[in-house]
Amino acid sequence: MDDFDKKILALLQKNAKLTAKEMTFELALSQTPIYERIKKLENLGVIKQYVAILDANIVNKALIVYMSLTVKEHGQEKRQQLIQDLIKLNDISECYQISGRYDFLLKVRFENLKEYRDFLLNQLSVIDNISKIDSQIVIDEIKSTTFINL
Repeated sequence: MDDFDKKILALLQKNAKLTAKEMTFELALSQTPIYERIKKLENLGVIKQYVAILDANIVNKALIVYMSLTVKEHGQEKRQQLIQDLIKLNDISECYQISGRYDFLLKVRFENLKEYRDFLLNQLSVIDNISKIDSQIVIDEIKSTTFINL
């Protein structure tokens, strides 16, 4: 990746609807090389997908809860089953396997505390291989971005 690729990626991260033609003004490259670079970055998997980022307040999903999980059994088969069970839960927006006191960290969005409680009691805590769940409710979102600084 050269500096032009990085500039293209920065522009697309800020506005994925930009066309190659619109980028010509920022990059001092013509439309065809920009388009070809974007296609190359897509084919290499650097650009995974294009998405719409929603306003959580408008769609009533402003309550963010980070949930730390500890597993009962650490064997490969049990861990893989837990991962598959977590992937199936649509309310989870991010899931990480982590080091330290806990084994997994989840970011989950809800409309309200009742929805969080229902998720905790009826979906998450019924998963077989979870021994401990620790939740932190976000009081105020200070910074949230999908931008990766290159």
